[in-house]
Amino acid sequence: MRILTKLLLKSKIYSNEISSPGRHQCLQYLKTLRNFQNDGLYTVYLGETLISENLITGDVSDSIAKAKSSLDGLTLIHAGGVRGWVPWQYRAFFQSQELWTCPKATGGSDQTFEELCQVLRKSYGKCTVVIRSKYCVPAPGLQLQNSSDDPSASPPWKPEVIQNTPSQSPLAIQITKISCPKIAKHYGHELLYLPPSYPHLSPLESAWSSLKWSIINNRKDFTVTALPKINDYKCIHLKSLIENAIEGVTPCKWKVSFNRVKKWENQYLYNQA
Repeated sequence: MRILTKLLLKSKIYSNEISSPGRHQCLQYLKTLRNFQNDGLYTVYLGETLISENLITGDVSDSIAKAKSSLDGLTLIHAGGVRGWVPWQYRAFFQSQELWTCPKATGGSDQTFEELCQVLRKSYGKCTVVIRSKYCVPAPGLQLQNSSDDPSASPPWKPEVIQNTPSQSPLAIQITKISCPKIAKHYGHELLYLPPSYPHLSPLESAWSSLKWSIINNRKDFTVTALPKINDYKCIHLKSLIENAIEGVTPCKWKVSFNRVKKWENQYLYNQA
C-alpha cells in the first residue's frame, strides 16, 4: 500500500511540473526532440552515475557516516538508446583517475565525446545526443551566456553550471559550450539538453537503477577470499562485476524504459494547452 501511495504521489508531482516555471523549457525540449526523431535521428542519452563504495562492498553499517563525500566510489559514464547500450567503451573513474584505461588513451572530456560521436555515426548514422544540462560548462576563459550568433553552440535556455568543482573531483561529463556542440555537428549529430528537474524524461535513470540492483544482488559471485587463512580480507573483481551489471540492462529493459518516458512526453505535449 505504501509503495502504491508513493507512486501515486510521484505521478502527481511529475504531472504538476508541467505547469511550473520550467514548463516552457520542457515543451521546447520535447518539440525539438520530436522534430529530430521525425527527421530520422536516432536518440541517444549520455549520462553518468556514482556507484558508492558501500554499494560495491555491501558494507551498509554506518553508511551515512561513511558517505562523507561523493568521491567515495566510482563514477560510471555510459550512453544508451532504445536498442540498448551504445557499442562504445564506457568510462569508469575513481576520483580523477580513469579505471581500465583503453589502449588508446583519451585526452580529456572533449576527446572522449568525439570518440562517442564517431561510434554513433558508424553504428546508427545521425543521432540526437541528449545530456543533462548540469554537465554543460563554459569553455575555459569564457562566461556562460547565450550566443545569438551561433544557436547550435548553446541550448535554448541557460543551463545549470557546475559550481565550485574541485580540480581533483571525478571526471564528470563536461560538455564545453563551444567545442562539443561543434564536434556533434561535425559528425552530423545534434546535441540536446534535458531540461533541469526532469530526470524522469531520460531512460538512463531506470538503467542506473537496474545496474545498481544488479551489483547488490550479484556482488557475492564476484567476491573471493584474498588470503586463504584470513577470512576478513576479500577481493572483489570490480571490472567483472560492473560489466555483468551493464549486461544485465538488456535491450528489453531499455525498451520498457523508453515506453515509460514516451508516456510522460505525450502527457506533457498533449496537456500543454
